[in-house]
Amino acid sequence: MKVMIELPYEAYDQLRNKCDPSSPEFILLINGCIEARAESAHIMAIVQILCEKEQAIRLLDLATSLCPDAIPAIKRSLRSPAD
Repeated sequence: MKVMIELPYEAYDQLRNKCDPSSPEFILLINGCIEARAESAHIMAIVQILCEKEQAIRLLDLATSLCPDAIPAIKRSLRSPAD
C-alpha cells in the first residue's frame, strides 16, 4: 500500500541532515518533491514523499529517534493511504 508523506520543509531538512547518507531512508528523503503551498497568509514549502507503507514506518522509526518534528506528518500519512 502506498502512502504520501507531506513534511513541512523544516522537519524534512532536519530529518535528512541527521539521516545516514548510506541508508535506504536517506534515498527516500532525497527523492521527495518540494511543493510551495499557500497556508494562511504565507507560502509554505512541503516535501512530498510517495512510498510503501513499510518504508513510511521505517521513516517514522527514524524520526522518533532523530527528528520528533517529523512524527505527526508521518503518522498522518499512515492513517490516510495514497491508493
